Amino acid sequence: MLWEQALQVSKTRRTCPKESAAMRLEFQEYKVRKIVNVHKHVDGPWFWDKYSAHPYLGCRSGCEFCYERGGAYLRGRNPDTFDTLIQVKTNAVELLRKELSRLKPDVICCGDWQQPVEDRYQLSRQMLEIVRDLGFPLFIVERSPLLTRDLDLLVEINQRAWVGVVFSISNLNPALKQAFEPRSPGVKRRLQAMASLAGAGILVGTSLMPIIPVVGDDETHLEDVVRATKDHGGSFVLSGGLTMAGVQAERTLAAARRLDPALAEQWRDLYNWQADGKPNYGPPRAYNARLGLLVRELCACHNLRDRMPRYISSGPLVVNKRIAERLFLKTYDLDLEMARDYRIWAYRKAAWTVDEWSQSLADIYAARGEAGLRELPGIGRSIAREIAGWLDEEKIVKGGDSQ
Repeated sequence: MLWEQALQVSKTRRTCPKESAAMRLEFQEYKVRKIVNVHKHVDGPWFWDKYSAHPYLGCRSGCEFCYERGGAYLRGRNPDTFDTLIQVKTNAVELLRKELSRLKPDVICCGDWQQPVEDRYQLSRQMLEIVRDLGFPLFIVERSPLLTRDLDLLVEINQRAWVGVVFSISNLNPALKQAFEPRSPGVKRRLQAMASLAGAGILVGTSLMPIIPVVGDDETHLEDVVRATKDHGGSFVLSGGLTMAGVQAERTLAAARRLDPALAEQWRDLYNWQADGKPNYGPPRAYNARLGLLVRELCACHNLRDRMPRYISSGPLVVNKRIAERLFLKTYDLDLEMARDYRIWAYRKAAWTVDEWSQSLADIYAARGEAGLRELPGIGRSIAREIAGWLDEEKIVKGGDSQ
């Protein structure tokens, strides 16, 4: 049984009167057993979160390319209701306080600022108050400029711990937005929100995901987003290609066909999607590597990073977190180099080991040298030598303040 199974579902469905009959929005209130998802490993080298907690199920934006329409996210619900039925976890706030009070502080991805549900329930703001009160660092990934409503709380959390925000922007082309995410908030409003957060001293950047194949993956489209991020105070751009699976793949392909019938056929070729079969989950590895390297080059030209810097709290294990960050980043570099899978997995497993180890690597290295590092699970000779080199750098050995 899934951990987020409903305890109680309201029999009353409330509708939003401002919506047309064809796209009427319904709210369904229910209670859940748990609200905090504890990840097995930190999400490196992407968002670096260890926990997540969200108050709603479903999304009014209903982007055609959203992977959450299918799979396990909707818990078996009809995917066609993804953007017309928003389930509201009415006990989200009380559960969040109860569960976070039992957990070691680490980065939590929290909240959901979609309208109009957040206008009505304001659960995300109440969740931020708990994150602030308990001193947890906070990560947010959003399309909604409504987030600036809670700028006061974000500033308080950032002063007490840390806040990192990523705005999802797949492109700046109005035609592509209309085709694939017609009801999502305007891109200009998202960029204005980014500027507001950056002006308040909050780390903010862009999730350039998914990059739209063929019509949105050229240098001009990508640089438009990178430049806009720079111009609005962002400090990094993360990029990723479009995935295709299940009902989401069918809807995304249909949107491409409406935009240009020839585009749909090009996508079929890119994803090896035969008429009587299923598409590959992602485009070819070489295609993803090309995109990643191009975005990295564009970010360098505009003095941005292509990875989100990791928050690391002060304490005796700072060195482990910094070494783990380097190992995670190495896995991304190797992906872009199209290295063999076994090499990438070697660094990923080493990163997990180091990140979760309870003894300082600096102490281990000082006592037993590289031989001590090799005693850790998943740390072979070559990676131990690389870690030793990092430990020999003064700023790593000394640790330092959190980023």
